[in-house]
Amino acid sequence: MSFFGKKFKKRFFSSIRTKFVIVYVLVNIISLQLIGLFFTTQLRNSNINTFEQNIIEQEKILNYHVREEIDKINAKNVEDSKVLENNADQNDTANSSRDSKSGIAKLVSEFNIQKLLLVNVIDNDSKILASSSKNGNDEYLAKRSFDPLVSQVIKTGESTKQIQNNADSNKRVWIYVSPVKKDNEVVGVISLMADIESVYQEVNSISRIFIVGAILSILITTVIGFVASKTVTSSIEKMSSQVKKMALGNYGTVVGIDTDDEIGDLAKVFNRISKRIEEEQAVTEIERRKLATIIESMMDGIITTDNNGRIILINTSAEDMLGGRDDEIFIGKDVLKILNITEYESIEEILEAEDSLLVSTSKTDDELLLRAEISKIEKEDTEDLTQMSTELEGYIIVLYDVTDQERQEKERREFVSTVSHELRTPLTTMNSYIEALEEGVLEDKELAPQFIDTIHKETTRMIRMVNELMQLGKMDIKEEHYEKEFIDINKMLEQITDRFALTHPEKNFIKHISKTPIFVEGDQDKLTQVFDNIVNNAIKYSPNGKNITIRVRQNYHHNRVSISIKDEGVGIPLVHIDKIFNRFYRVDKSRQRSMGGTGLGLALAKTIVEAHKGRIWAQSREGYGSIIFVTLPCEQIDDEWL
Repeated sequence: MSFFGKKFKKRFFSSIRTKFVIVYVLVNIISLQLIGLFFTTQLRNSNINTFEQNIIEQEKILNYHVREEIDKINAKNVEDSKVLENNADQNDTANSSRDSKSGIAKLVSEFNIQKLLLVNVIDNDSKILASSSKNGNDEYLAKRSFDPLVSQVIKTGESTKQIQNNADSNKRVWIYVSPVKKDNEVVGVISLMADIESVYQEVNSISRIFIVGAILSILITTVIGFVASKTVTSSIEKMSSQVKKMALGNYGTVVGIDTDDEIGDLAKVFNRISKRIEEEQAVTEIERRKLATIIESMMDGIITTDNNGRIILINTSAEDMLGGRDDEIFIGKDVLKILNITEYESIEEILEAEDSLLVSTSKTDDELLLRAEISKIEKEDTEDLTQMSTELEGYIIVLYDVTDQERQEKERREFVSTVSHELRTPLTTMNSYIEALEEGVLEDKELAPQFIDTIHKETTRMIRMVNELMQLGKMDIKEEHYEKEFIDINKMLEQITDRFALTHPEKNFIKHISKTPIFVEGDQDKLTQVFDNIVNNAIKYSPNGKNITIRVRQNYHHNRVSISIKDEGVGIPLVHIDKIFNRFYRVDKSRQRSMGGTGLGLALAKTIVEAHKGRIWAQSREGYGSIIFVTLPCEQIDDEWL
């Protein structure tokens, strides 16, 4: 049998309709059985009683006549005794006795009742006086009867009856033995045997008819049961079908039930409940969508877990923070493993130690620092009104991206440390030189000018560094003021290059600058400061005789101008290329300090370029030199404006 066959069979025998029909039929069968048993029993008893009463009534008449005949026999016997005493003729006496017995035999032969099989008349000495049997000859009549019922009746004087099987025909016979009394003295016995098997056969025939009728009744009852159960269960099936649809989200009404009975009332209540659930579900769905939209739109990461720390909800921001891929599933995973928290074994231990903690995750190649704030989700138990208790349902973890804050804090600490170091170094040098001058070096005409020149250079460098720091500080807090105007960037770069060419004749400057004006809206002093710093760095790190190339290109499609300044110096290692625009960052600190640099030039240049909506970056190959690129927005101005 297939799976569907087994399922159907199981469903058939477990359905309400089948149970209803089975119960209905079983009740009918039991009722019919009880009625049939009572009916057949009463019918059998009634027929047997009727059968017995008919024979007993007839036997009473026979008993009366037999008693008279026996009285005659007894009277004859008395007279015969007297005659014998007077020496009468014995033959006359015997003849009169035979005449009396023949009278009893005649009564027995004339006693003809339906179903009667045998009639015996027995005297009080258990001798058979007359019999309806074919063997009732003189020899048979002279025999004694050894029937225990006969002996019992002679002894007790009470009639008795019994049903037993006939040994010859193997049929049930009814035996009735009645005493023949005179003056309360048993003078004889009448024994009757009747065929009662026919009575039982009639009862059995009626029983078979009843069984057939019962079977037909059961079949009709079964059909009626199925029809009746269908009228009841069809409504239940309709409601069950609607409940299944409700489980799938289809909140409709139960159709086809318009009865005024209890099921109809139930269907009406069910429809009202379904409508109410649909309305509540719609409200809940709207609220859920609002909440989901709010959670998904939050920039902070939201993670909800169960009381075991397994993730049950996570928004997109949290997935992005944790570096989740499109095919990665966080639901059901341990949040401590996802957040890479190894110092605690459970969230409860974290809450006991601190309310939040800093976790680090790796998103591609960048390290992401997250601040995780944890709170409990507890449900109040209101069953015990005397004592309010709470039950832990889970945890909510809010993730904040503090990478920039931590980086800024780190940079601030490094900045303070670097500024302190940068100021302390020249101050220490100046202090030692001043002490030396005070101790007499001032009188030395050779060392004194050198010491004073060093003090002057260090003082100038500190003033320049402080000015640049102040300028960067103003730019950070947006207080730096820019006097913007349209500047011919080609002309400005020509002037800067020519100026450095005059002051550094040992360097070879190669210019690829068009004579056609390219106008940039910006602060000329600030942009001059940018390119002064870049060219000055190229001069510092380029050996004498090497080329310094300045190139200007214009992108007409994007209205951008690109300036590149290339040197042929030592170059910058690749690991440092993205950090040279940080404040106070030096690839070779000792060498840059000896060259008089402050470590703020490129950082200042980057801030100024970005303030002009431009971009600055570097390319370098160690041992072959470096290229600094600057792009700025430019304007195309017609000749009539020139």
